Amino acid sequence: MPNLIYRVVSACGALGYGYPKESLDEALKGRIDAVISDAGSMDAGPYYLGTGLEYFERSAVKQDFRHMVEAVQKTGAPLILGSSGMAGGDRNLAFMLDVAKEVFAELGVSDAKVAVIGAELDPEIVIKEFRDGALLATGAGPDLSEDALRESVIVGQMGIHPLMTALETGAQYVLAGRSCDIALFASDMIRRGIDPGLAYHVGHVLECGALACDPGSPSDCLVAEIYDDGTALFVAPNPDRRCTAYSIAAHSLYEESHPQLQFYPEGVLVMEKTEFFTRDSRTAGIRNSQFVRQQKPLPWTIKLEGSRRVGARKVSLIYIDPADLPKIPANVLVYGRNGVQTRPVQGDERELGIVIETSATTEAAAVLLASLLTHYLIHYGYPGRKATAGNIAYPLSPNLVSFQRDDGLFGAIVPSGTRDPVFFENYAKVKAAVIQLIETEFPQALADASYTITDADVDHPAILLRTVDRDPIKLAADHAAQIERITQLATPLPASRLNLDAPDAYEWTLYHLLQNERVIKDTMFPIKYFRANGADWVGEGEERPRYSEIGIPDYAGSLDDRTLSLIADATPRGVLHDRHRLLDMAVVIRSKDAGINRLTFDLIFNSTETYEAALRSNVFHKDNVAKILGLSPEKVVGSFFVDSCNAIKISIDRPNISASIDERDVFGAQQQSAIERLTIPVYVEALAMASAV
Repeated sequence: MPNLIYRVVSACGALGYGYPKESLDEALKGRIDAVISDAGSMDAGPYYLGTGLEYFERSAVKQDFRHMVEAVQKTGAPLILGSSGMAGGDRNLAFMLDVAKEVFAELGVSDAKVAVIGAELDPEIVIKEFRDGALLATGAGPDLSEDALRESVIVGQMGIHPLMTALETGAQYVLAGRSCDIALFASDMIRRGIDPGLAYHVGHVLECGALACDPGSPSDCLVAEIYDDGTALFVAPNPDRRCTAYSIAAHSLYEESHPQLQFYPEGVLVMEKTEFFTRDSRTAGIRNSQFVRQQKPLPWTIKLEGSRRVGARKVSLIYIDPADLPKIPANVLVYGRNGVQTRPVQGDERELGIVIETSATTEAAAVLLASLLTHYLIHYGYPGRKATAGNIAYPLSPNLVSFQRDDGLFGAIVPSGTRDPVFFENYAKVKAAVIQLIETEFPQALADASYTITDADVDHPAILLRTVDRDPIKLAADHAAQIERITQLATPLPASRLNLDAPDAYEWTLYHLLQNERVIKDTMFPIKYFRANGADWVGEGEERPRYSEIGIPDYAGSLDDRTLSLIADATPRGVLHDRHRLLDMAVVIRSKDAGINRLTFDLIFNSTETYEAALRSNVFHKDNVAKILGLSPEKVVGSFFVDSCNAIKISIDRPNISASIDERDVFGAQQQSAIERLTIPVYVEALAMASAV
């Protein structure tokens, strides 16, 4: 029998999403070696890095962190938190430290060693690298400019070594700035001697909490158990969720542009030989993943992210009579027509706009309830869900606009939309479940504010207008002109909200690799130590991260993410047997941002037979994918087969940089409709080959 050597709990997908305390309590019934959570991401847009503000409400972040600290007090295990305050810049990290001190004081934490690791980088250092031509692009854009970099807040994604150094020095609490989310989990495992390939892959599964489960959600816990035979098992402490080989494999593809190669500061996670297996009805596992130490420019590269302010923003949401919809110009965003994608709905395709609006006597109460409804609605997992990256698309970053209502109350509004037919079937149940979750976890939020959820479709269209400018006078004039353009064509209905002052607009200015090893090792990621007694933290010195090489030094396989597992252009052979809806063939059909400049689609099939039939139909060769998505062939990065989990992954250059001013789907979570609507020709020979497999 293999022996358990390490057990770790991932509290949730991001600190502030919320998770049932009962799940964490259940996880603590076994051995616990670490309690870890990612606290942020760049997914929500550049606003949070540029401003230093938190994406989630402070009360939600505090509650999630408090539960983690209580777990550490019971177990003595280290607590690791990265990308603090959402974006991981210095101001974001300071926010998290303030929350931590408050929680420590309330829980009586004493004589605790705390490590704080910064991730921000002086723009002038980056400008020098730009001048030297030493910044390596990660894809198509953003375009670099010296002026934009100088105006930017810039962070680097730390890998495992700063975190390992802090843990080796004895820190019980590690609070880090911008971090590679996988490194948060892999660091402690690797320092304890666990194979890097297994450690990185386990980290990738855990980084979004229970999103790797069925049904999945980042608002719940997930536990990983590592055994001395080189296997890892995953189990959800919540009995309503289960881990399956499919759900673990599906999450292994999540947010990555290649299905078998994932690139990190220290090297490359290779999953070409990974095995996914089922242990029992609620437990699944992995084995045989590898981690490769790559030659220059890796392993010592760090991904940099930069954000700067573009200008102030005004927003209007205008409900109109459906009879007026044909008069509205094609380039105007209208929920029910083209709110989720620039391509308008076609045939019997449906688009649903979902507008959350709250009101309260205080701005904080209105914003809190709108935020909770928003976060739960996008990520709520339900049986049969296929678009597991997110249920709805948000066009704004931040996605919420607060305002003063005519009746004197404070309001908050969040526009969003979806084209997902499976979500439509479950929409009523999802709404009811979301409200129940908030009643259970945040009852005061519902007591302090009221809400409406308005549906917009072709029979109840809603127009979203957005204007951005640094000059407030020009901004007001331009937005007024936009409103007038619409009102000359259609009469706004009473529920419309005109001329709202939205949060400022920010843009990504940098998403490149820093290759200067001296800057990485000598300047970035300083570690500061504190002795904490409640809110009183006394400095105990600083330290530089200690670096060492890890992984396989001589790897004979391919690390080419443009050619490995690429689907060949092969004309189908044999007699056409039938045509099947892709919706009936796949258990997962989702889209998601893979960074700020790529979009990836994951199709995970319900059997080897349906996978082989789809693969051999030639529908998914990259040139045919380009036609399906209405792209030029060079915009398709690749279309890949994944035999280990009966999956196809498609990656493309994002049509725009994520969270741009013209954005319709900040997370890229609702761009799969053209693929969802496919019917796949099934040939007799493909069925025969699948039977042989």
